[in-house]
Amino acid sequence: MIKRLSVSLAFGAVAALALAPAASASGATTIGSVCDDGQVIELVFNGGGNFTPGHFVGGTAIYVTQSIHATREFTPNGGATQVTYFNVDKPHVVGDLVRCNFNLTRVTPTGTFHAFGTSTFFITPAS
Repeated sequence: MIKRLSVSLAFGAVAALALAPAASASGATTIGSVCDDGQVIELVFNGGGNFTPGHFVGGTAIYVTQSIHATREFTPNGGATQVTYFNVDKPHVVGDLVRCNFNLTRVTPTGTFHAFGTSTFFITPAS
């Protein structure tokens, strides 16, 4: 479960977040972000891959992940914090890109998961 959250979080969030009702029903992860184009967004991710696209909550745009740079911290209940770094880039970045910052905290039965960093996206137009 922590591994899946680790991969999903890399797609962006800075605001205090909670799982959206529709997302929690489907097992998806919802993450908020603040982007360098001035947008504050929420994206839903329905997969566990590094480059799973995010679906814009409240619209039809798709945020196609181009890179993820994150710090992940897991503090097990009663234990010391474990820190890992996650950096992945597509080899051929395409399109007009937007960079988004995220900061995500989730409390699980085994401890607290915190991740923060940046993701770069290509945004598909609404259809």
